[in-house]
Amino acid sequence: MSFTVICQKLIDAWMLTGSQGPSLPEKAYSGIVPFLTIRMRLSVIYLNADDPKEWLLRTIRHSRLSSRIINLDSLFKGGKLGELRDQAYLESSVLPAYAKAIEVRQPLIDTVEARLVGVRVVYDRIILPQKSQKPQWLLICTHGRFMAGAPASSLEIDATDEAILTALMQGMTVKEIGAEVALSPRTVEHRLERVKKQIGARSLPHLAVLLVTAGFDRSIHYVSDN
Repeated sequence: MSFTVICQKLIDAWMLTGSQGPSLPEKAYSGIVPFLTIRMRLSVIYLNADDPKEWLLRTIRHSRLSSRIINLDSLFKGGKLGELRDQAYLESSVLPAYAKAIEVRQPLIDTVEARLVGVRVVYDRIILPQKSQKPQWLLICTHGRFMAGAPASSLEIDATDEAILTALMQGMTVKEIGAEVALSPRTVEHRLERVKKQIGARSLPHLAVLLVTAGFDRSIHYVSDN
């Protein structure tokens, strides 16, 4: 399911939450979780203090896009925002958007381009504040589009390719990989064929073996994920 559709479903569910009295974020996201793709992350921020750095992050659903560039699950494992490893990123790309959503008390959709622990990241984001004069929580869903670290050596892939190759090394079939990354099996096959040509693999099992023995994480040059 595309991020645009996910956003619309979240907004539809958010509209049904009450503006009078307490409401739970679960009412807005409970029906969405099964449809989140490998690139999407769902979190709740609890506005439990006046100082934004004391606000609490609770991750509802981690993205399953494993990356050797950056460990997103570790960075956003939960806790106070002030404990986030990259405070410059928090100050420039997170807190201003949260403050705006709280001020207007309406869903906010944007695209973020930033540096996170030295890595350039681009992702789509929707922020939904509790429907209240003084919101007590924010519901955040993001869709990763691009990550780029320092160039490595020979293998040129984007984040989608990496997810596909990681799934391949885990023994998944092309059909299963397609369902995991929200692409058709034919598109997955085309991407795998491109990587096979880059490293001279004769078959998918041969490709998996070469990736493991060559050190998959040490031979990646990330390119734009179109």
